[in-house]
Amino acid sequence: MTARRRRGFTLIEVLASLAVAVLLIIPIARLIAGTAGAFAGLERSTERRVGMQAAMAAAMTLNPLRTGRSVIGRFTVIVEPRRFERDAALAQAGWRLYSVTVRSTDGSEDDVMQTVRLGKLQ
Repeated sequence: MTARRRRGFTLIEVLASLAVAVLLIIPIARLIAGTAGAFAGLERSTERRVGMQAAMAAAMTLNPLRTGRSVIGRFTVIVEPRRFERDAALAQAGWRLYSVTVRSTDGSEDDVMQTVRLGKLQ
């Protein structure tokens, strides 16, 4: 009797190749997921930076500085006198130090930006 040649793969060979493929796909999938997460973080960071720049522009439009609240676009700007150890010397020179807080008008109480500005006394 002559031995017949078989064509194709055995079940064990197919399962072994499937296992190798899975072992190669898992790290690639993790790499893609990590890259997507990093990209989402970069996008959030960019949105925050744009928001900060808009808040800074809103705070800089107040001239002259006056104590109180002003709504500028989508921001509420709160100007308050800031205590400073050399207030008397500043006042003698005709200046005052102000704390400027910018908040979003969407109802959140989070400060978008807070800075200190020097303004002329009226």
